Amino acid sequence: MTDESGPKGDPVAASGGHRAVFLSYASEDTEVAARICNTLREAGVEVWFDQNELRGGAAWDAAIRRQIKTCALFVPVISRNSRARVEGYFRLEWKLAVDRSQMIAAEKPFLLPAVIDGTSESDARVPDKFHEVQWMWLRGGETPLAFVERVSHLLTLGEDVPAAAAGSLGSVRHGGPIRASPELARRAIWPAGAAAQSTAPAQGAASEKSIAVLPFVDMSQNKDQEYFTDGLTEELIGLLTRVPGLRIPARTSCFYFKGKQATIAEIAQALNVAHVLEGSVRKSGNTIRIAVQLIRVETGYQLWSQTHDRTLVDIFKVQDEIAASVVQSLSATLLSAPPPGRAASLDSDAYQLYLRGHFHWNRRSPEEFRKAVRFFEQAIAREPNYALAFTGLADCYSLLPIYDRTARATETMPQAKTAILRALAIDDELSQAHASLGLILEIFDFDWTGAEREYQRAVELSPNSPVPHQWYGELLVNTGRFDEGLAEGRLAVELDPLSQVANLALGIQLNSARRYTEAVGQLQKTLELGRTFADTNYLLFEAYANKGMYSEAVAAYARQKALDGVPASEVAAFHDAFAQDSWPGFLKARIQSLEAQGPAAADELASLYARLGDLDSAFAWLEKCYADRSARLTHLKIDARYDSLRADPRFADLLRRVGLGS
Repeated sequence: MTDESGPKGDPVAASGGHRAVFLSYASEDTEVAARICNTLREAGVEVWFDQNELRGGAAWDAAIRRQIKTCALFVPVISRNSRARVEGYFRLEWKLAVDRSQMIAAEKPFLLPAVIDGTSESDARVPDKFHEVQWMWLRGGETPLAFVERVSHLLTLGEDVPAAAAGSLGSVRHGGPIRASPELARRAIWPAGAAAQSTAPAQGAASEKSIAVLPFVDMSQNKDQEYFTDGLTEELIGLLTRVPGLRIPARTSCFYFKGKQATIAEIAQALNVAHVLEGSVRKSGNTIRIAVQLIRVETGYQLWSQTHDRTLVDIFKVQDEIAASVVQSLSATLLSAPPPGRAASLDSDAYQLYLRGHFHWNRRSPEEFRKAVRFFEQAIAREPNYALAFTGLADCYSLLPIYDRTARATETMPQAKTAILRALAIDDELSQAHASLGLILEIFDFDWTGAEREYQRAVELSPNSPVPHQWYGELLVNTGRFDEGLAEGRLAVELDPLSQVANLALGIQLNSARRYTEAVGQLQKTLELGRTFADTNYLLFEAYANKGMYSEAVAAYARQKALDGVPASEVAAFHDAFAQDSWPGFLKARIQSLEAQGPAAADELASLYARLGDLDSAFAWLEKCYADRSARLTHLKIDARYDSLRADPRFADLLRRVGLGS
């Protein structure tokens, strides 16, 4: 309402304040704040906002303080201007509002920060208390109907709340739009410039029995609990995935929005869900507060909320209690089926070590895999019968050779198999472990029958988990059962629509099935999810090459090389080779470049020589792949890159040795 220059005239004469909105802003944002004020007033909302001549003085200052003490809703206008101002009267207003909020019951909303430009929440330079409540994004001061309705609704919340509804910490509130604890929602419900009704998913109305679990927010002062908040989120996703009749996007899709300025409606539209579950974790000393709430997207209303204050004597028990309670509450709200049973409690230190390992594993790089291995091993040292830790260890060893060409599968895969067999000996009902064993049997042992059996068992145990479907789909495609395999691949994407891994895998499957146009489209979609993800451009290169679109193939290859940090002169050399000698010239230049780097890219060199028609060199490199137990040999039966080799008896012999021929 004021800036550092002083007040803007006498405050508007007000009622008792029980239905008034106080707008606080920097002077540079006066015009935008005025638009917000006028829109609210036209809707019948009382707004305390004045732009008279600057006057100042003790009486005026006292009036401002009185209004902040009596208003119903305090709306700080946040922008790059407020961020730039390290001193200003509006900052005193913010402090006074925060002080008052400490005395207001959790059921009563009071603070509603409104961002009017691209200022990020993490960089806004606002009081910590502002980060604990829901923000609205009003680009340029646009005030859609949804915003006006939101303000009007918040002005009525918390009035005459029955004692039973207010509850105590840990209680659950059902059946109405009662506001959650301020520890909860921190995103705007609706996007700026659009009403809630405009955000219906393009793929059709979301099922009523659908929910996305958003990454819990680490509200701790030191911001050092991310591994725990991520682990809690994943635990809830895993539990809800097992509830019959409930559709829930997988972990990768839910985490896609982490750190992004997306509204709940935008997230729900992208994931095609009717409900969103979100929460926060705040650690202070030896205590931890975890708050959760379930939001119905169509209305923006909260169906229920829960807050837990506990000590950190046993984090695992706290997490287990909250997860079970959330599933119970959700089942009561949306479903008739009971929640799944829970596993026995574990040593809390071992559990934290597992969460740290899983946190690094999810980052998917050779360095992160190696960090994860250390944490999983420490977890197992504390809890020798920790099946999930053994599974995590196995997955690190299995995927390391795929992500790091210098890692030798002949060294890591036996370690992976030992770990996963131990996991299954402890818990044979663990879907992740069966899927992991299937992967090992397929890409290292070339035991296709055994791998298929394990994938099927994993799907049976957890039909809504995308990874078993993805891996099973790859096996089916690699053995020539294209329609079945693509159905599994598409189901994996449906279950985890924003997963770059699942989308990339489907693109690979389409390319392997020789549906090149579809493959190109799918791989381009993967690039839209993340233009620097893995080797997507390399795989797009393969699809273009198989389709005979050599110019586009070279362009895709050059893009990936540039992303990999290859000097511009080397990237230009590939374009020059193609310009001088067309496709064969490019292939030769690529071979020369790879051979100068050493034998790590044996499978790639084999495919290039096969495309050139140099059969002897192609087979020599394929034998190197076989000796190294390269996972890329699993594509041999259907891979178009090797079509020139198929009439040679050496190819049939190699197919037999990898279990794909008679």
